[in-house]
Amino acid sequence: MYTDLLDKGYACLRRGDPDSALIRFRHAAESEPERPQAYFGMAMVYLEKESSDEVVVSLDKALGVDPSYVAARAYLGIEYLKRYDIVKAEEELERALKDEPTNLLAHVKYSEYYYRLGFYNRSVEILERGLKGPHGANEHVVAMARQFLSHGPSISFAGQAEKQKHYPSRATRPTPLAAFLCPVHSTQRREDPGLRLSRVKVGFSRPVHKERMELCWFGC
Repeated sequence: MYTDLLDKGYACLRRGDPDSALIRFRHAAESEPERPQAYFGMAMVYLEKESSDEVVVSLDKALGVDPSYVAARAYLGIEYLKRYDIVKAEEELERALKDEPTNLLAHVKYSEYYYRLGFYNRSVEILERGLKGPHGANEHVVAMARQFLSHGPSISFAGQAEKQKHYPSRATRPTPLAAFLCPVHSTQRREDPGLRLSRVKVGFSRPVHKERMELCWFGC
């Protein structure tokens, strides 16, 4: 019953029906409250709804019943980063990798952490390291990681107008991620991450819906 409810919940999300998905995940959590997957599913619904507070609450619940649930910890790190709490974000991501050093999803989210901060070379390095290791990840996560590295599913910084004021020579249209992560301007002086966060909004524009969902679901 539990697994069936999870499958139905993710099917609802794929159909673009987050409300029905949330009902399934809640029923799953009520049926087996000691398992973390349903709480993580709820977090994915709230992520789709862009309800950050509920995302954090659901991820905390997942980790409350299973502190070793790496997917929840990796996503929690990114939620802290969205709130400009770099210290907590890095702590959660470091612990995720410490708990499962070869977990590809943890590498993907840590790569996203550095990408959001503008440290493109470091982002690529972590993603490549995750792909080279014996990660044993689902083929969907592997495909997503490779796509992020080589093609880039229309990813760009949120707040393009603000970025363009500071980097007028950079194109604002999406480019292949490998090139976008290592721009010609990579030799510029690195500033304090806090200052960077105050200038450029932390985050991506919304990625391609189906591919983002596959990364969330099949990696957990």
